[in-house]
Amino acid sequence: MYLLKDKLQHISTVAHEGKVVVLATDAEGKIFYTVKQDGFEDSYLNTPADQRTGWENWKTLEFANEADDQSVIEKEKAELTHQKNPSQYLLKSLYKTENITAVAPVQAISALGHIYVFRQSKSNTLLVHRFVLDGMTNKLNRKLEVRFKRSKQKHAPTKNMQRGSSGLINIDTLDFRDANGNFFYEPTTELCLINNLHKGWFSVVLVPTVENDVYRWHIFAYNSQTQKVELTTIRASEEGLFDVQDYTVFEESNDSLVPRKIPGVIKRTLDINGVTVTNGLSATKYDLQQAQQTQSGEEQLLKTATRLMLTIPTDKGTAAFSFAISGYGTLGEIDKTPDSQIIRSRQREVLLPLNTLDEIKAIGDRTPPPQGIISGFSEGTDAEDIEDLVKISTDCGASELTNYDLVKIRGTSDYQGLYQTIKVDKNTFDINIPLDCRLGYWEKEDKEEGGLIFDGMITAYQKTADGKLRVTCANHGLENGDRVQITGTEDYNDTYPVRKIDDTHFVIERKWAMGEAVNVKLVSQKRRGIVFDGKDDYIELSQPLPIFSSSFTISMWVKVPANSDRGILLGDYQIPQSINVNFEVASGKIRFFWGGEQSLVGAKDLRDNQWHFISFVRDRENKKISGYIDGVLDFEYSGAVSDKQAVIAHRIGRDSREGVTNFEGQIADIRLWKTARTAEDIKNSMYLQLTGKEIGLVGYWRLGGISEGKVVDFSVNGNDGTVYGEPYVSAATLNRKLAGGAAAVTYSNSELFAVSERATYTESFEFKVNSANPVNLAYLDNADGKNIGTKIFTFSYWGKTSRSAEEKKTISAVQNKFEDLGNGWYRASCNVTIPDEVSLLRSFEIANVQGDWQSLEIRKHRIRLLSDSITEAKYTDGLTLATLVDDHATLAAKLKELELKEKQEIVLLKDKYLLEEQIRLLENVSELQQKVNILKSEYQKLETICNELYRQWEKEKRNPFNYYCRINNKCLNKVLDPHGGWDGWIIATALREPVSSPVQDHLLWEFIPHGNYYRINNKCLNKVLDPHGGWDGWIIA
Repeated sequence: MYLLKDKLQHISTVAHEGKVVVLATDAEGKIFYTVKQDGFEDSYLNTPADQRTGWENWKTLEFANEADDQSVIEKEKAELTHQKNPSQYLLKSLYKTENITAVAPVQAISALGHIYVFRQSKSNTLLVHRFVLDGMTNKLNRKLEVRFKRSKQKHAPTKNMQRGSSGLINIDTLDFRDANGNFFYEPTTELCLINNLHKGWFSVVLVPTVENDVYRWHIFAYNSQTQKVELTTIRASEEGLFDVQDYTVFEESNDSLVPRKIPGVIKRTLDINGVTVTNGLSATKYDLQQAQQTQSGEEQLLKTATRLMLTIPTDKGTAAFSFAISGYGTLGEIDKTPDSQIIRSRQREVLLPLNTLDEIKAIGDRTPPPQGIISGFSEGTDAEDIEDLVKISTDCGASELTNYDLVKIRGTSDYQGLYQTIKVDKNTFDINIPLDCRLGYWEKEDKEEGGLIFDGMITAYQKTADGKLRVTCANHGLENGDRVQITGTEDYNDTYPVRKIDDTHFVIERKWAMGEAVNVKLVSQKRRGIVFDGKDDYIELSQPLPIFSSSFTISMWVKVPANSDRGILLGDYQIPQSINVNFEVASGKIRFFWGGEQSLVGAKDLRDNQWHFISFVRDRENKKISGYIDGVLDFEYSGAVSDKQAVIAHRIGRDSREGVTNFEGQIADIRLWKTARTAEDIKNSMYLQLTGKEIGLVGYWRLGGISEGKVVDFSVNGNDGTVYGEPYVSAATLNRKLAGGAAAVTYSNSELFAVSERATYTESFEFKVNSANPVNLAYLDNADGKNIGTKIFTFSYWGKTSRSAEEKKTISAVQNKFEDLGNGWYRASCNVTIPDEVSLLRSFEIANVQGDWQSLEIRKHRIRLLSDSITEAKYTDGLTLATLVDDHATLAAKLKELELKEKQEIVLLKDKYLLEEQIRLLENVSELQQKVNILKSEYQKLETICNELYRQWEKEKRNPFNYYCRINNKCLNKVLDPHGGWDGWIIATALREPVSSPVQDHLLWEFIPHGNYYRINNKCLNKVLDPHGGWDGWIIA
């Protein structure tokens, strides 16, 4: 049987709802199909029997060929493109795809009631179209879709609907047909995120999930650019196509549901070391089964798990992968940490306190948990009462463990692989492993936090003899006369059970309140401001400043780098309608410029990259202009200047000019007073953080944070500034060690902010590691040097149900890979989904701090609420696959041996069944003996019957009347011949004599019994012998 069709290049098949469909691509990229007939179709019955092939005639597979639906195009551009590049699509609907198929194999998938046809486009992207198989006509019909009848669009009704006296007219409704009765067909979907296809080398698998009617697509494809196999996995939409939005699932953990965010697009690159892909790949889903005995005693195969197998032809043989499939359809991971990119989302900045980074507290551990290096593993023995358990040998530290402590094991390996051996004895051998390879590490995990310390932590206070309160506080950093703020302490007014220690001490059953002594001077000296790049960064205030017609003081903190030449701190020079008043740094010195009347320059050079508090003072009544640096007079001018009335807003960091006069450096804490402040006033308040309600204060920009592109004026005037360019708040410095020398293990700001349950937030910041040793991405992922993937720090999340709640609820999160930003700066980011019953989240915390370095600088800390997000998580799975030991050299011999053993197995199985039956019979000998006796009796009866029948058979064998005979006359020795006449003939005794030559039939006679006599019948003439008839008297018997 042949299915005739010219120029076919590629064939593929699919079984769908009991039918077999064959698809073929010809040399021009056209796709044809045929369907196996069942025998009841009209096309089969109407075909002559000798012309039937059992298959339908080849038909052309129809694809989209309609006008574009503009509503779909606009919706996809708004929702399925990269936010930063709207021309780059993830998915796209195409309405004319008949002639864009590449000459390559196609793949058909039977799923969700449809046949999905995946094909490579001429632009090397992946196209998919859905078809419905008509079982009566064996025709593949394009899937219908619903649109508005009049507009013929899926998402937009006609604009011609009008309200008349009787209601709406020209109403547009949803239907499968347009107003003319023409069907609406589903367009082709182009998977733009899968590109660089090559010769149709791709394979598609759809797997189920634990969620009802929810599936996940896995698309393996060879990328001709990277020359590697890439996996793209996407959730199936409710309609059965593709849903690229992130989604949250809830997994059970410790009797609670823990949210887990799954990216909308997961891409994995299989980087197989040392091989080249040589042909098309194939993937399929299969089930693991296990035999289990039923109640009836029979064995049945039960599914235990589902796996996905991928095979890739290479120049070194066929590479095979078997992936575990999670309940949510994702595959087993090789690379644990992805490169994640938010392609599109709706983001809302969370307004954190401006001093979030300033209030980060470094926390150490005064009692580090026991830990050690694993030196060996062994199976426990019954003699040790640890049979079948894992026994671990360690270098030290195990003495500090007690029964049922929790121990975290890290850095172990399964050591599966092929090795050369060195024999030690008959029970032991050695294999080579890298010298720096350790068996693993262990560390005790405490159920509760304890032994944490931080600078300024209050551990005791007691009244002295002279009536003072003496506070014990490690590393307080205070000097005589310094001011200190006590926080976190509590009163202990209540009734408690006690435990006596001695005559002067007892203990109450209450946990110590963790108090802190804050050195006000040191806190006030922590300075962070906004960094301006000297190019295009500046801030424009929203209102004109009201101070230039009276006395005023303008103060701010500035940090000027050594390479700075000139920069505008606050100015409006040559801005239309400006008053041309600037406050600058020129050649490192402060400058006061008053609209061409006065240009006053100070004496001290500020270009030392240190913070300085500068002030410009106009004393209108005393006709003086002064400049101060750190509260010390730097310049002074006696004389009047004209009053000015600003009508447009000033700018921070530049005036109207660009480039040359843009400020490069940092500015913080700008304060505008409508009074002339003295040197003493300036000195006394330079380190203080203002409230914004001080008398005479008309502007106060702390510049400690940028929120949604603005900086806040904390004065009562609310003259907020708009940020242009990319200025950012300078970094906060976190020291690796506390003042007492203990290493910090956590950096935390426990201030809480409100969050929404089940919402997803992304937190990020930039950081720089100041270290005597080189720092790179490899170091950040192996900070402890143990090569077990220990990051320099990890994000730590916890929250509370309310501010008064004592319990902290730990929240799991997914930390992304560190990003190298250049110049020693890196970005850390993490996504966290808020579980139920958590309404408040900590402001900042990184834990498990590792490594030997001096300090960590942190800047650009942001927390954003994500919604309708599309995240692309990219994994690179680096693999080195081991080949079979003899590279299939013995496979042929093994197959022959297997064939022989299969034949032997059949014989042995028969013997086994016979032996089992005999064993079963021997289990009841009396019953067997009874059966034997019965069989013997039956045998004797049958033997008697057999002997009698044998005697009869011998008798009949000798009976001449059982044969045709010649009738021979004894006297004449002639035979009776009907052709020779009757006269002179006599009837002789019939004799059966052997004849050496063939005897003619007319000489042979048959004796037919008739009562006690016989009729003699001639074999040739079939007539009997009649003596009364003569020769002419023969009659027919």
